[in-house]
Amino acid sequence: MPDFPQDFQQAVDDLIDNWEGTAYTETLGDAGGGTKFGISKRSYPDLDIPDLTRADAEEIYYRDFWCYPGMDSIPDEVLRAKVFNMSVLMGQRTALHLYDQCNSLNDYRQRCKRFYEAVAAKHPEDQKFLKGWTRRALA
Repeated sequence: MPDFPQDFQQAVDDLIDNWEGTAYTETLGDAGGGTKFGISKRSYPDLDIPDLTRADAEEIYYRDFWCYPGMDSIPDEVLRAKVFNMSVLMGQRTALHLYDQCNSLNDYRQRCKRFYEAVAAKHPEDQKFLKGWTRRALA
């Protein structure tokens, strides 16, 4: 197993243990399709998602969600972990766009909350996800 930077390891542990979980799930209405550790079949169609290991998921998160978008360039460690978490939930482009406009961790949380409120307003079929999205955005 790679020796990841401590701030990444803490962020990915929080992501998996507190938000995404370790079981394979398929939620009706979830556009991502089947997921495990938060890694979706839609985003990684060539992976055997049900048999994905935690180590595999951590490597994907480090490569594709931490290194590639340059999370290390965010100077505040707590905000960096939050942007990483939101990148997994809402996509990197949206999460980083919201970060570029924020002034603080609380500002970022509020921007993410408003983003999801707008999504649910535009797509009523996603209203069932709003409570969870909001809870995660404000955590």
